[in-house]
Amino acid sequence: MKFRYWTTSGVLDTRGRMVKRPMLELEFFGKNGLKTNAIGLIDSGADTTMLNIQYADFLGVKLDKKNTRSILGVGNGTVLVYVSSFRFKIKQMEGNEIEVPAWYIDSNNVDILLGQEAFFEMFKIKFEKDH
Repeated sequence: MKFRYWTTSGVLDTRGRMVKRPMLELEFFGKNGLKTNAIGLIDSGADTTMLNIQYADFLGVKLDKKNTRSILGVGNGTVLVYVSSFRFKIKQMEGNEIEVPAWYIDSNNVDILLGQEAFFEMFKIKFEKDH
């Protein structure tokens, strides 16, 4: 399956062209049977899938202080993340839910980043922005 690049509204590159990013429509299920859709960025620079901490409550993920880690790369210096997992479906694909390890982070700069650990092992990821 080819995942397409999406134009990022209001974001321009140095040439004044609209930025395009490899994005996926995700569907995931929260506690009490609720479901929601969100957009995830396929991010080869992210070692592990990362979600904004706001999703943890919806998903029923318990954020345990004993299960934290400090990471580099998404803020100034080290940033605290909660280690858990993330289950979702890719809306563009027929199939079952996918579950990957995930870090939940309290950051205004992170929504959903689909990182290399597990996710890149499930698919052949090849970036071909030119087509």
